[in-house]
Amino acid sequence: MKSQSKQHKKVSSSQKMSQPSTKKLSMFKGVSSDMLRTICLEEGADDAGFVEIERKELGSVKEEALELYYKTKTIISFCVRTNPENIQSPSRSLASEEFHKTYADLSIIARKIVKRLNKVGIRAVACHPVFPMDMNRWAGKIWEISHKPIAEQAGLGTTGINRMILHPKFGTFMLLDSILIDTDVDKYDRPLDYDPCIGCQLCVASCPVGALDVRKGVDFNACMTHNYRDFMGGFEDWIENIVDAKDSKEFRKKSSDGENVSKWQSLSYGPQYKAAYCISVCPAGEDLVGVYKSDRKGWVENILKPLSNKKEPIYVGNGTYAEEYARRNPNKEVKVIRNIFRPNSINSFLTGVRVAFEQKHARGVNMTVHFESHGKETAQATIIIAECTIDVKEGHVGTTDLGIIADSETWLKIVNKETSSSDDMHAITSGKVKVQGDLKLLKQFQECFIGQE
Repeated sequence: MKSQSKQHKKVSSSQKMSQPSTKKLSMFKGVSSDMLRTICLEEGADDAGFVEIERKELGSVKEEALELYYKTKTIISFCVRTNPENIQSPSRSLASEEFHKTYADLSIIARKIVKRLNKVGIRAVACHPVFPMDMNRWAGKIWEISHKPIAEQAGLGTTGINRMILHPKFGTFMLLDSILIDTDVDKYDRPLDYDPCIGCQLCVASCPVGALDVRKGVDFNACMTHNYRDFMGGFEDWIENIVDAKDSKEFRKKSSDGENVSKWQSLSYGPQYKAAYCISVCPAGEDLVGVYKSDRKGWVENILKPLSNKKEPIYVGNGTYAEEYARRNPNKEVKVIRNIFRPNSINSFLTGVRVAFEQKHARGVNMTVHFESHGKETAQATIIIAECTIDVKEGHVGTTDLGIIADSETWLKIVNKETSSSDDMHAITSGKVKVQGDLKLLKQFQECFIGQE
């Protein structure tokens, strides 16, 4: 483990460490970062970094952390390397097993680190690397804490085109976890001052639903609909197919035997990822970048093409860009499914619109929407749609093209399509939903998002 620590120090030599002044150091009552890193590495982490809770670049993560553990002063970000060859294999069962087993390792290692910290008088909370999450918040932000921005601030990597953290040594082949501790650290890590991404864009080329775009970012709707078919919204759609079917023959028309047993397997052994090819093909990081650069053609022939040529079902929403894109590949069997987006709170609506956003329907749409809810839930937000991208900001920002002031319960019913068009118009005429601007803009805004079909 010591050699790993030295090796990473070489990789991260460009990082700047924030150090307390001599005066502050004499009064310092925290813990040594060297000791903390040693504990993390000895207990199985492949790398670790530390961020103070007051760092402004953490943004909303500070609130997330303090809600989980009110004594938090420092966040430990650590990672465990995955085996690239398993994830690069055309076999998705091998790749999924690698993900699941590494996530299990993360949880075990986090608990071991916490126990070691407890022995030296440091109290800590280990956060879940992924599941279980708080599904009461579905379809909004269901995870407890955002590991990626913490990892960036801790110098464990930068966010790549594929939205994965790219570690300077392991690249995309590692998974993250975080630990909250009640102690200050003498030295905190800083973000990398370079980007491990080499700009090959193989992640863009590998995605079977065209979810990645260098300029527009990630189409979360397309990615979740396919890659997470056995998770969350895809599971809801499968259940509703069962409920809606008159008999077994009708059900099998909507859901094949292969998909049904896939659901059984996911329930028994853990959800199976349908793709994650954007991770498989990525050559970033010292471990693999040399291999890629020495034989780029071989990398494409042996890693990218087997995934692109793999005969498999591709799950897409009806009338989406993902459907258009997937149909271009003759090796893929396109399955059009219902996209389900039913927020159960205004907060889940505002966080979920990023996932529900459909870039194809937003072509030519450029608007700034000031949204405000009252009644059971109060909130103010700005939703900006421009050039097939979406951004959501807290509060009212900039000049608005459309204003929506709504009773929270009424608005959620409209969003969840629990009302008829006449009900929607009554909500507007009665004042439960006030529209500031052209009603045509409201319709245009609503059409930018997926819903039950």
